[in-house]
Formats: sequence, structure tokens, C-alpha cells
Amino acid sequence: MKTKLLLVALFVAMTTTGFECFNDPIIVSIDLTPFSKCYDINPGPNPSYNGIATIDPNTLMDESYRDKVVDARVYDITVQVGGTFSGSVTVGQVFINDFLLLSYSGTWAEFSTPQSLLGGSTHVTPQSAGVQELIRVLKQKPIPPVTLRSSGTLVGVGVPPVPAGLSVCVNVYAQADGDIKN
Repeated sequence: MKTKLLLVALFVAMTTTGFECFNDPIIVSIDLTPFSKCYDINPGPNPSYNGIATIDPNTLMDESYRDKVVDARVYDITVQVGGTFSGSVTVGQVFINDFLLLSYSGTWAEFSTPQSLLGGSTHVTPQSAGVQELIRVLKQKPIPPVTLRSSGTLVGVGVPPVPAGLSVCVNVYAQADGDIKN
């Protein structure tokens, strides 16, 4: 908040002290708290998960920036598991507003640390239609709520039934650019 007040004071000083030609926008980057959702996995012999969440991106940024967004970008997407299991995640998918955002697969142990697009994980594959949908949503004024859905199954040869308490968590990290001059 102090940074914003300092920027506003600087802008006011420049526009009232001979800087009348000051017409360029003043752009600041706004980190959005991750779009996050954890999906519980059904325990038993046929483990699967399928969940949906509605997320309002407006709640992820300071209220004073909400109508000033001029651009946005996704800078990372991670998938991580919770709990202990000796099998694999297979055919995992994440959708945003029914557009496939990414697919993922690998051993459960590999996903115990976040598998990241930024980190070059070979277990997470982005899908351009979903990334474009996410960016399209972030550029709207006001930013509309989005649905984040994930589904998948677990497999393992000789693995006993899947225990309760397992989950798969998806985090989408994004930034928005705000023009604080307008």
C-alpha cells in the first residue's frame, strides 16, 4: 500500500510541476495469489478424482487495481501430491473454463515435490488453448470468476488399495499489469 501511495504522490508531483507532456502509462506488475485447488482422491481399488472449483481472480489482488488491468501472463503452473502412495498418477488433466490447461503423469513420488512448468518438468505438459483462455480471462475488466477442474486416476501393479487422505494440488501462478495512471 505504501508503494502505491508513493507512486501516486510521484505522479501528482510530476503532473503539477511542469511535466504536462507526461502521457505515458504507469504500469506496475501485480502478483496474483495462486489459483489453487487440491482434489481429494477416492480411496479403494479404483482410485480416481474429479473436482471443480470456482475462483474469483479479483479476490487475488488489491481492490484498487481491479479496473486497471491492461495485460496478464502466466508464469508457472505446478502440480503436487499429498499423502503417501507407491503407485503413479496417470491421465491427470487440469481444465480452466472447460479448456484443457495441462496434462500430467508420473510416479507419486515424483509429484511429492511440485512439478513445475517453469522448472522444466517432463511430467507436466501445458496446452495452449487453456493458457490462452487463462490470459483472456485475466485481461477482462472486471476479471470474471473462472472454473478450475482436475481429474485423473492412480495406478500401481501390486499396489494395495489406495488409502484415504491422498490429494492432488494444482497451482496456477499469474501476474497482471495495472496502469495506475488511469
